Amino acid sequence: MYTLTGYRRSDFTTKDGKRITGYVIFLSYPLAEDDSAGTGCEQIYMTDQKLAMCGYAPHVGDTVEVSYNRFGKPVSIFKR
Repeated sequence: MYTLTGYRRSDFTTKDGKRITGYVIFLSYPLAEDDSAGTGCEQIYMTDQKLAMCGYAPHVGDTVEVSYNRFGKPVSIFKR
């Protein structure tokens, strides 16, 4: 589980001219290993299309669960 700590609009055009729209989403999580302390952080990119499929709109403070594909790219995000 992550806490959504921030987000930023980030649209771009690929080399082949395809327009991609979405958000850079900033997440935090408690470090739970024996040799760690504090809070870890992560940044992911979610397209508008993926967010719409999940039925989620980013809100600071939400507790979310993120699923990744086998290549380590985020494919879904859900509020918990």
